[in-house]
Amino acid sequence: MLNKTNFHYPAMLRVTGKNCVIIGGGAVAARKLATLLNAEANVTVVAPLFCDEVQKLASAQGCTLIKDYYKPEYLQNAFVVIAATDNKAVNRQISEAAPCLVNNITEPELSNFTVPSAISEGDITIALATGGMPAFTRLLKKQLEHILTPELADFNSFLLLQREAVKNIESTPQERTQFWRSVLKQDLLNLVIAGKAAQAKEKVLDAVNSFRTQSQNRPR
Repeated sequence: MLNKTNFHYPAMLRVTGKNCVIIGGGAVAARKLATLLNAEANVTVVAPLFCDEVQKLASAQGCTLIKDYYKPEYLQNAFVVIAATDNKAVNRQISEAAPCLVNNITEPELSNFTVPSAISEGDITIALATGGMPAFTRLLKKQLEHILTPELADFNSFLLLQREAVKNIESTPQERTQFWRSVLKQDLLNLVIAGKAAQAKEKVLDAVNSFRTQSQNRPR
């Protein structure tokens, strides 16, 4: 059994097309459903009743709603299971029976993973967990929202494009790693934060061109 503070292995899951099951149809289930649908999971929600938000999400984004009480067979072939009923005993049964990743909303210590608070902008996602201090988590999240700006996300998208360009330059993985470590310094980030992303991009482009020239002039 895991304690709330024992979730020490951060991970980002790719759930696109994966079978995910939510047992429960209330407000918490709706929040879990929204995040899974946004991640393009194949979601099934099982509950005797569904709140309006669950029904709206199912109608707008598509998922399977099954009007029924929990049965173990609903967990078969699931990649992720969310035990989101308001009944602790039922959620415990789900946690014990799930042969996969399971999140128990009433007793997180019976889960084998938790879903941290997160903020996203473009391709950047920051996940935040404080080990059981939700009020402090919300405070930190507000602070981070000031840092994660659209300009920063745009610069990250630019870097992803340049990363592909560098991959096409004849070089070793070690050389490419060293290149990026030498280019991506604090002063570059400071330019973006100061609203001078164009200058930061120009510096990166100059470095990529220099790396390409060095590769072309290297003795074979």
